Amino acid sequence: MVEVDVNKALNMTVRTGKVLFGAKLALDAARSGKTKLIILASNCPKVIRQDMEYYTKLSTVPLYMFKESGLDLGAACGKPFSVAALAIKEVGDSDIMKTVEDQNA
Repeated sequence: MVEVDVNKALNMTVRTGKVLFGAKLALDAARSGKTKLIILASNCPKVIRQDMEYYTKLSTVPLYMFKESGLDLGAACGKPFSVAALAIKEVGDSDIMKTVEDQNA
């Protein structure tokens, strides 16, 4: 049930906010600290996941581990391709930050 809420919030964020797709762009955003949230798919490569964890801790950017695969993450975003990682720069009209906080609590 909670995963459905994340999917809805993520779709709304993609439609109304500003999202960077891909591990390279998300990693750059995590390094700079100029992003609101980083989301990683469950099958994100280990090296990328470790780098993301390190840089999000340094920059205090929240990191959310999506419980499904990159294909499911891409589908939740309304994209026809796999998404290993994404960075949310602006949330738009969604409540994704609250949804993610509730799930991590």
